[in-house]
Amino acid sequence: MATGRRLRILWASAGGLAPAGRRLREGGRVCRLLGLALGAARDLRLPDQGALCHIERIAYAAEALLDTAIAHGDGEVPAVYVPAYEGGHPDHDAVNLAVAVLRSRRPELVAREFPLYRRGPAGLSVQAPQPAAGTSQKPFSVLPLGDDALALRRCLARANASQLLPSLLPLLALAWAAGRGRAEPSRPLPAHDYTRPPHSRALLYELYTRRRFGEFRAAGIAALPGAAPAGVGTSLVCHSAGVRG
Repeated sequence: MATGRRLRILWASAGGLAPAGRRLREGGRVCRLLGLALGAARDLRLPDQGALCHIERIAYAAEALLDTAIAHGDGEVPAVYVPAYEGGHPDHDAVNLAVAVLRSRRPELVAREFPLYRRGPAGLSVQAPQPAAGTSQKPFSVLPLGDDALALRRCLARANASQLLPSLLPLLALAWAAGRGRAEPSRPLPAHDYTRPPHSRALLYELYTRRRFGEFRAAGIAALPGAAPAGVGTSLVCHSAGVRG
């Protein structure tokens, strides 16, 4: 934003640790803190943990925002930043897959993924510059945060008040304890093999949700059929039971 480029935000899901309506209001506070113009953010209002059932919808919504950016003459090829494929939360991995689908249609797309949290060798790994040992070993590059950027990040965290105590503060504390409190890692989105889990251990989201990697794998095969090995097949069942709204 400091360079004059316009920012647009696409939220796939709402709900989880707070009712969807509250999450939407918190998203509005984020937009105001960032000074975004009306219409610069869109929320698909999908149920928490349900994004993997709507991969194409997310991909098309992201493409629509990109087309809007191009139509407004934003200059450079638009860039998309997406949570990393790391098994931390099923919705994070689902939107990562959706951007991979979008890039398959728009090869010129600049896409980067940023790590949030995942299961590590000794517990919870937060914003780790070394990726999970799954589909790409390329390390994340680290953007250091100055005082102003760090202050803005704190304000954005406080705007998500429903997430602060149960989620954001513990995660930020773990990042600080690991020496990552003043950094934001990211890397170009690799050509992940979404039929393989991001690491060999049980995924973090398998420990606290009803989602299992087999469901994600089925979504990956359906969304990127050319990426599935010959003879591989599985099924994905999407329904509202067990998925919090």
